[in-house]
Amino acid sequence: MKRGKYGLQPISLVVDDPRAVERRAELRLSHSWALVVGPALVNYTRLLRVRRGTLVMGCWKPELVPSLRKAAETVWPEIQARLERLLKLKLLKVEVLPCDPPPKEEPTPSVSLPVDAMAAVLRKLRDLRNQGWTGRGT
Repeated sequence: MKRGKYGLQPISLVVDDPRAVERRAELRLSHSWALVVGPALVNYTRLLRVRRGTLVMGCWKPELVPSLRKAAETVWPEIQARLERLLKLKLLKVEVLPCDPPPKEEPTPSVSLPVDAMAAVLRKLRDLRNQGWTGRGT
């Protein structure tokens, strides 16, 4: 880890090789995807990758892919200007590919903790003290 402008970052994101630059661009785009594609498309599209100045987005509604490709050609200059203004990204073109929807996140199993962990620790220490334990070496 290395401390950067935005706090601690993995070394792979700080090194100035082309793949690290693309990875940083992907992270910025993924955090603001709704601003990039708008509210109508945010539920049907996702960022796939950024490669050699190309934004590659996926759509899991096959019937939308041809119209998205056509729309991308006409509105790309506006999107390109918005990306440069808001995210400081200079991308040359956009590709729209069919893709699978993102995997549904599995609910994480909850861990059952005592209602009050501190009270449980204090109770344990009182029990040990009552049994003659002092915590001091004899």
